[in-house]
Amino acid sequence: MLRVIKNIFIGMILISLCFSQQKIDFRTAEEQAKDPNVALKKSLIFPGVGQLYNDQKIKGYTLIAAELFSLYSFNENRKKYKDYNESYDKSQDYYLRERNRFAWIAIGLYFYGILDSVVEAHLDDFDKIVKENDPQSETGVIDGK
Repeated sequence: MLRVIKNIFIGMILISLCFSQQKIDFRTAEEQAKDPNVALKKSLIFPGVGQLYNDQKIKGYTLIAAELFSLYSFNENRKKYKDYNESYDKSQDYYLRERNRFAWIAIGLYFYGILDSVVEAHLDDFDKIVKENDPQSETGVIDGK
């Protein structure tokens, strides 16, 4: 089971690296600015919703799927631990460890979703600020020489 979880997380990382999210905005400057407080409130509801607010669809849906998978696995291992009988392949301690592991994964994903959505909302207009403050854009040379 641990090998499956590792493969899922490695797969999510590779998918997020392969499909970089280019922002193409046809909105005005007022519409484009993201509010970190709104991103925080949406992320507190469920992990991934803040990423959807920040127009990061792939990351948002991946985070939602990972959270749902971890909660489902937590619940399945909780049931097997609670209603344990000798016909199961694994010991009762195994289901306890798996239940706890998926609980920690779900908690970690929850806090990661909150932190990531707030940071992305703060950095939404980062490219515009860099272009405005770039010394090379005014003179065309470094250090004004």
